Amino acid sequence: MEVTTSIERDVRIDEIRRTAIPVFAAQGYRRTSMADLAGAAGVSRPALYQYFDNRADLFRAAFQALLEDATDAALAALTGDGTIAERLDFYLQRLSADGYEALAATPFGGELMEAKHDFAAEVAEAALARARDGLCAFVDSNVDAPADVRRQVVDLLVLSPVGLKGDGPSPAVYRRRLTALASACAALLEAA
Repeated sequence: MEVTTSIERDVRIDEIRRTAIPVFAAQGYRRTSMADLAGAAGVSRPALYQYFDNRADLFRAAFQALLEDATDAALAALTGDGTIAERLDFYLQRLSADGYEALAATPFGGELMEAKHDFAAEVAEAALARARDGLCAFVDSNVDAPADVRRQVVDLLVLSPVGLKGDGPSPAVYRRRLTALASACAALLEAA
């Protein structure tokens, strides 16, 4: 009975954090109240506090759900069909460009990124570490380049996406930049 209760609680927490995502996207972090989030989840405010301490706690959990999904999709892209360049591109598109495009579609993208830095930096770092580990495993098992070259390419693939969006490009331009990065990194691996 206790296991069922724990599983039910985990399912409910996941449902709540996922219903919070469109609320934050539509209203921004600052304009979203716990009452808004409770209403979207179909629970009372007191019930919501049984699962989350406050709005920042729920934001962190919602952002974690987004990052987990993006990381899962990115890692799955590496196992698909295609050349090394294509799989690296699919990885970057799922890991970085999809979220960038979603944030660009809301008038609160900048505010949500600020809230991410304030309340969810540790979950973002954990997701990036998991994505990096998966990328390392993919490169190590699919490329015959020397280990130092493989590590340098992984560094480029992990660190460069931040710089490629530094000037605030459109999502289409950002996607093209990531495709160029993937192609260049695949060429480095093949040349080594």
